[in-house]
Amino acid sequence: MKALRRTFAPERLFFNVFLCVLVVTAAVFSLAYPAYSNGLTVPEKALAFLEDVVLLDMTKYNATLEINDVYYPDELHGLAQHNVLYILVSDEGELEAAFGFKNESFANCMIETVGSPFYVEPQPANIVDNAKGFLQRYQAYTGDPDFDDVRDFEEMRSILDTVDVTENVTATSDHVNLQVTSTADYTALVWEYVLDGVPFPWMTLEFRNGIVCGFDDNWRLFTHGSTDLIFSEEEAVNVALEYLEDFSWTAGDEVVTEFEIVEEPRTVELLTTMSREALTLNPCWRIELYLDKVYPGNVNRIMVTIWADTGEIRSCTPLGGGGGPPIPEFPSSTPMLLVLGVLAVALVFIKLKLPKSDKQ
Repeated sequence: MKALRRTFAPERLFFNVFLCVLVVTAAVFSLAYPAYSNGLTVPEKALAFLEDVVLLDMTKYNATLEINDVYYPDELHGLAQHNVLYILVSDEGELEAAFGFKNESFANCMIETVGSPFYVEPQPANIVDNAKGFLQRYQAYTGDPDFDDVRDFEEMRSILDTVDVTENVTATSDHVNLQVTSTADYTALVWEYVLDGVPFPWMTLEFRNGIVCGFDDNWRLFTHGSTDLIFSEEEAVNVALEYLEDFSWTAGDEVVTEFEIVEEPRTVELLTTMSREALTLNPCWRIELYLDKVYPGNVNRIMVTIWADTGEIRSCTPLGGGGGPPIPEFPSSTPMLLVLGVLAVALVFIKLKLPKSDKQ
């Protein structure tokens, strides 16, 4: 069994395109305490984050609000997602900060810098000390002394003392898992909190050349549901195999009903980022079963997701291979309008950036 892990793309080449995609589609989540509930607008909360948490010296920058929009994704069940992009220019460099706020609470931020940032005070060169200070300031920013009896900032900070953040390592404490991903110029710290043996996504803090470049708070809106893994990995695979006995898909004018599933390879993951009830995450098995050949629709495997506490099928998806695109998942978890919106925002962002690129 593998716990779901976030992957990181360090290449700056793709940053500008995926900046908006990250903000618009991040399947990131946050807990239901309103952050900065003192009447600030969402753009003001973004600037406050840069000043009070990142500790930027805002007097050294000319800040321009490039994007400030709002939409209502299905996974938030009627609550708003705000997307904010600030460009900060100083005499010695430039900084771009993209934010996502859910229900007006901070959810994520991605920062790219050109040149050295201006801080109100010197930042620790040591990643551990830098991360501890960041978490302490973020705790003050949210106004939450602690999340609850399980998830607290102190345990997040203390587990950092048990690892070498220059290595790819993992660590476990009473209720926290920490994964460190480290390269020559990049470090990512991923915290999960463990409840009844089930790891739920929590926070991610990223550094590039010792400078904060990304932060996600995944527990300021959603809470956990059942942690009962009634169906084991083996039982979930059996449920999937039984379900596929009567499964079919359509490719063009052809309905595919006959196909053969091979025993190997197959992948099984326990996901804790799926929502069955409003604003509640539940453990779910994701199983990919491979076929003996490529079938119509370029299908070479089928993905089945199954709720771990009930054994109910959540979705069944023929996946593409053999040189063609995959057949879309059904039921779809991403409405087509959202996909079109992502592309539109990305194109607008690229258009905004082109003149600056021409001048460089």
